[in-house]
Amino acid sequence: MKNYYTKLLTLTSLMLFLTLKLNAQNEDRFKFENSQTIEEYINIHTPDFKDEDVFVFDDFESFLKFNNDGYLAGPIIHVFNGEGAYLEDIEPHEVEKKLSNFKKIKNKPSKKAILVGDWFNNLVNYKTLKPIIKKDKVDYYFVLNWALFLKKPDNIKELSKWYKVLQRQQTDRGENIQIVLLNMDFQDSWNMSKEKENIY
Repeated sequence: MKNYYTKLLTLTSLMLFLTLKLNAQNEDRFKFENSQTIEEYINIHTPDFKDEDVFVFDDFESFLKFNNDGYLAGPIIHVFNGEGAYLEDIEPHEVEKKLSNFKKIKNKPSKKAILVGDWFNNLVNYKTLKPIIKKDKVDYYFVLNWALFLKKPDNIKELSKWYKVLQRQQTDRGENIQIVLLNMDFQDSWNMSKEKENIY
């Protein structure tokens, strides 16, 4: 039985690696990032990102779970309603229409919808490594996926535009929302063994 689980974990890790390698469209081995490298990237490419909105996964196992469940494509926006139920992911070609008018966002979660708490329980601020605080009494939670490993400048430019639209919805229209900029990069803070790091 132990050998079975060892083989299963190895196979899962291999599938993860291949999936991420294709998504990144990059032939280099994945880099492990940290608060300094992420901050440097933000300062150059997306200076509008607020530190308090940028989060990472707290460990590799959390990252692996959400990747295997298919939620770590990017750039993309995941939307949850005020009760925390997952509504939809907004594809790039739909973003302008739906973010400019929240009424166009799907309003009924599926019966098997995941909850925003399932996500937030696994996220920490990229600088402080403190757990995210889920705001109460909001109408929507927006999680915007992004990563340094995606490599395409147009991707981060688009995501920066989406972030600004959501900020304007807060300040200009008084929309009651919580915005999370979810960085999907591997993190030094996960303290993975050198053997496991070398796999990726």
